[in-house]
Amino acid sequence: MIHTKRSFVNNLDFLLAGLGALLRCDSLVGRATPRLASHPNLTAKSPGYFLTSPKLRGLAFLLVLLFGNAAIADTADSGYMSYEGTAVDRKNGDVLYRESHFLALQGEKVRERLVLYRCADGKPFGRKRVAEVLSTPWLPEFDMTDARLGYREAVSSEGAALKIFVDQPDEEPEQETLAQVPADLVGDAGFDRFVQDQWDKLVAGETVHFHFLVPSRLDYLGFKVKQIAELQIEQRPARVFRLALGGLLGLIVSGIDVTYDAESRILLRFEGLSNMRDAEGENYVARIDFPPTARRDEPNSAALEAARVVPLVSTCGAL
Repeated sequence: MIHTKRSFVNNLDFLLAGLGALLRCDSLVGRATPRLASHPNLTAKSPGYFLTSPKLRGLAFLLVLLFGNAAIADTADSGYMSYEGTAVDRKNGDVLYRESHFLALQGEKVRERLVLYRCADGKPFGRKRVAEVLSTPWLPEFDMTDARLGYREAVSSEGAALKIFVDQPDEEPEQETLAQVPADLVGDAGFDRFVQDQWDKLVAGETVHFHFLVPSRLDYLGFKVKQIAELQIEQRPARVFRLALGGLLGLIVSGIDVTYDAESRILLRFEGLSNMRDAEGENYVARIDFPPTARRDEPNSAALEAARVVPLVSTCGAL
């Protein structure tokens, strides 16, 4: 049975986790991935629902998924490529999990993207597919599963309407249809393209405001992004951007910092609350590095197709 949640949770850490997922989602993709299943129409949530949802961790899956795929901005040739990311504990440097990204390219566009989320030992526990569906590259369709937790969230389209689906452990599935969305709505992998399109404003010191789709809320929220630093990573000039909630919540909840190569504009680093959780169900606070040396051209689609069908494990060590 599909239903709407209304219980109260007073924990802004969930918002931080959501920011984490946003910052590591996929970049612009084509329509090569299959359309997601349609869901029944439901009434949109009221503005206050975000602070009353019992499980805002789903927002985390959105944020950390987003930036891991940003690292393809400088790829121009058609073909296939892959790259890796490693999430480590910011306090002790222990490896928390890994990410493997597989891309099918068409010129500068990503025709299809598939991401595997792996345990520290390399076993895959999660998978995500992304596809561009609407008229704006800022708002792709996606479907993400974490087999360890029995969690799934997906966004699909029907014309100009968005259909959102969330299935969390120990709760009944939720779904919603948003018949109208703002022109500046950004979702999942589309955030990287949004950063590219707003690059000149950001490096000039402007704070850019926009709306971001939050599947766990079955709605969208106001966000803002701005440049906060310039630095060097492995002798490469880089720019650090901070994503945060808009309005008063942005003053209360810490943001997520993402570092881009200043020249190629590919993502080099993510720092903040991750979308992945530990054995107690708490979101990791992680640093995720995407070294350029871990990016490689693939001779064909074999690696992508293998990632599409590889079985997912249901546990990672102590989880």
